[in-house]
Formats: sequence, C-alpha cells, structure tokens
Amino acid sequence: MAMAEHLVPGIQYHDETLNKNAQEKYVLSIQFSLDGFSFLFLDAERKKFTGLETYTFKNVESDIRFCKLLDAFFEENPWLSGPFKDVLVIYETRKSTLVPEPLYDETEKSLFLKFNHAVSSYEQVLSNYLPNIDAYQVYALPDCLKYRLDKIFRKKTILHHSVPLVESVFINYKNQHLDNTLFLNVRNNQIDIIAYHHDGLKFFNSFYAPAPEDVVYYLLFVMEQLGYNPEEVQLLLMGNIKKFSKYYELIYDYVRDIQFEMRTQVFNYSYVFDNVPGHFYYTLFNSHILQV
Repeated sequence: MAMAEHLVPGIQYHDETLNKNAQEKYVLSIQFSLDGFSFLFLDAERKKFTGLETYTFKNVESDIRFCKLLDAFFEENPWLSGPFKDVLVIYETRKSTLVPEPLYDETEKSLFLKFNHAVSSYEQVLSNYLPNIDAYQVYALPDCLKYRLDKIFRKKTILHHSVPLVESVFINYKNQHLDNTLFLNVRNNQIDIIAYHHDGLKFFNSFYAPAPEDVVYYLLFVMEQLGYNPEEVQLLLMGNIKKFSKYYELIYDYVRDIQFEMRTQVFNYSYVFDNVPGHFYYTLFNSHILQV
C-alpha cells in the first residue's frame, strides 16, 4: 500500500518586524525542489532579511503530486500570494545545461537541453542569462509548476538554482586567486561543484549524491578531472552540511583545507539568524545578488 504524501513544516524564523499584512514591503524568495521548498523574506527598504520558513515533502515522487500539495499549501496560506514588491523563484533541477552566450540561440534552447537530457512533453524549457560568466543556463520546468506560479504570482522572476549560486561566488570572489579552490554546495541528496580560474568559470555541475560516500566520490572525481591535488586544494562549503557531521568528516579524510562560506555582506540580517550557520541556505540568501 502506497504511503500518503504529506507536507512537514521545518524551521521558522520570523523577526518581530515582519508584517504579513504589508507584503508590498518585501521581496519574497522561494526555492523549490521535489523534496520541499523554502521561503525567505527581504525587507526591501532596509535590505534586511527578516524571515525564513522551510517545508519538506514526504513520499512525493511526481511533479503532479508535488503541484497538488502546493495548491493545498497556498490555499491555507493566502498571504504568501502577495502582492509582494518582487518575487524570486528558484527551481532546483539537474536537468540543465550551460551554453556560452556566443553559441546561444533563444529559438533553439530546447535543442541545447535535449542534447544532454530527456525532456518530456509535460515540461517547459526556460533559460537564464548569467552576466558574470557570459552564458545561459537552459533548464526544464514542469508545466504544472509553471502554471501555478503564473497563477499565484503576477510579478516574478524564475531562476535555475545555479544562477544565484554561480553568480554570487563570482561576485563575492571577484579579482581573487581561485585557481586552486573548489566550491561545494550540499543540497538534499544533491550537490553542486564549482571551480573558477583567473579567466572565469572553469567547471560547474550538479550530481545526485544521497550518501556521504557519493559526495566524496564526485568531489574526488572532479578534482582528478581538473588536475587538482586533494592535499593542496582549498574547499569552500555551503548549503546543508554541518561541521563534524559524517559528510564533513569523510571529506576531511581527503581534503584538509576546508572552510565554510559566509553570508554576503551586501545585505543585513535579523538577529533571528544569529544561530543559523552562515553557509546554510546559501543559494536562497544570494538569490537577490544580481539585483543589488
């Protein structure tokens, strides 16, 4: 007998100044994956983050079931429909491909994606321009999710999760020597690995890595492909990884120069985030960085 799908609330941080009746003051960022979603609230006038909520989906194995649970959630939380000053939607998927701007053709974006991935008739192909690496990220978004986003939010920007991730790393480390540095972003059962050199982006890819051993495997594989020595490389961690966790300890067996990424200082942060490690929710906190 199949187990019922359901939504599990996670953490909730709200500054006392967060006013649910004044949505027009805030920029809402939402990060979606089939595992769940997170909301982040930015007070636009003060450039200050004042709230964060996370939710996990259990036993959701299809886009359709995911979308139906979203329907129920927004019906129960109508204030999240806005009207916000702006809405940034971040969608997590490995079904994506980077295309250098000189090669990109908007009318052929589906062909770029289909060259590397199977795209169903129930998906739309979208693209985002990454100005700091002069490339387009082409990716697939389920029809049912696009339909609901269009219905719920009149004003919004949809981004592949790599856009704030890659762009923020470039902006925060611009003009720094990164030729022997790797960035590892840990998500639920997924990881992203980024490498820069003095000329720009050297490597980006996402991998399915449900276990610590998978994370180490892909990390060492990328290092080998790039010619990096694990004993000499600097590794910067962001996302859902804690110090002294099994993930961290296994990585440390191979890489000794490990640091945790910190939040960008472009924004202000409420005291409610004081106990949240600075590298947690990195993509979500940097979703606004191109708008600064």
